[in-house]
Amino acid sequence: MPLLPKPNFVPRGKKRKLKFFSRTGSPLGLWTDTNRKPVMSKKEKPSPLKKLLKAWTSADPEERQAFLDLVSAGARAAGSTADKPLGAEPVPEDAAALIANGRYLLPSTIERIESVMRARKLSPSGVMAELGFSSRDASLTRALAMKASLRLSVIAALAEWLAAHEKHG
Repeated sequence: MPLLPKPNFVPRGKKRKLKFFSRTGSPLGLWTDTNRKPVMSKKEKPSPLKKLLKAWTSADPEERQAFLDLVSAGARAAGSTADKPLGAEPVPEDAAALIANGRYLLPSTIERIESVMRARKLSPSGVMAELGFSSRDASLTRALAMKASLRLSVIAALAEWLAAHEKHG
């Protein structure tokens, strides 16, 4: 039984049609500046402000008044809670004693720690050992060199250590 040719078989004598229009006749059919199709621009979506203005102009006077009443009631409710900000944390009296902002050491604290380390000829691993943590823990080294975060327990111990060693000079 003879073998049948594959359906996508193209004899060598025939030329294939180009998949893309090309003035250069490139067999690759690459897009160039000369044969690029025109691109239609997309319609811009209206902003929420434009939508609101359009809705305002099409609204009845009663609907406009109802909207203004709603907004003024919301403003009054927000004004009563504005006296007590919810997200603000109280600043302690000893703000000068702060050594970190959250889990990150302040730049002034880094300078203070480094000056004590130079005076006592300590490395960050030696400081961690004095604080009661493993001397292999490199978190203080990363915090001093790359301003990385520290555990809160390390920051608390570091605050006590720094206060004790700055008093002794």
